[in-house]
Amino acid sequence: MNPGLWLSYSLQDFVMFGPQVFLRLFIRINQDLWPWPVLAVLVGLAVPALLMNRRWWTGPLALLLVATAWITSGYGFLVGYFGPINWPAAWLGWGFVAQGVLLGLLAVSGTVSRLGPQSAPMTVFWLLAVLGLPWQTVAETGQWQALAVFALAPGTTAATGVLVAGLLQGPWRWVYLVIPMLWCLFSAAIFWVLQTWWLLLFPLVTLMLAITGLWLSPRPAQSSG
Repeated sequence: MNPGLWLSYSLQDFVMFGPQVFLRLFIRINQDLWPWPVLAVLVGLAVPALLMNRRWWTGPLALLLVATAWITSGYGFLVGYFGPINWPAAWLGWGFVAQGVLLGLLAVSGTVSRLGPQSAPMTVFWLLAVLGLPWQTVAETGQWQALAVFALAPGTTAATGVLVAGLLQGPWRWVYLVIPMLWCLFSAAIFWVLQTWWLLLFPLVTLMLAITGLWLSPRPAQSSG
């Protein structure tokens, strides 16, 4: 095969669907799973409250909820809805599932820190992401049914999920950030090709919140270990 043939392809040649088809996926998953999107929003709101609670079980429970969000958005949206029209999305979906399993194992193993004075800013950033980012798909479609709900839509889930990277100890925080960074590259490329400019906020905010999560990381004196 002529190597020059591959150089003649552009990114657009690998995206065999239009923006309407992609945006319709958000409407479909919300309609198919209703009323579970409402529960997903409530779970998203509960996570910071659990992280701020000082009981021994609330921190691990919060991270288990985030882990479940990675799994449900990865398997549900990326594998189940996006994968049939874009096979790399299915691979990334399984990466989301692995991400959730990793976070779940870390949560039950106790190798995580507890929030101290950082709890207030962490809560603000978390709530802004959970309540603000879902409306980017609404801005693109003009339909509120297209809300990119936490734990269902991968963009909102990744953006909020990276905030907890600072709670992980040692090299695990960097391992944890691999899948979100791959998602940022993949999603930014897709959104750019589809010219869905509002959706470019998802990878941009994910990068910003990853840095924020590391910056808010509890100091060793505040760690549970």
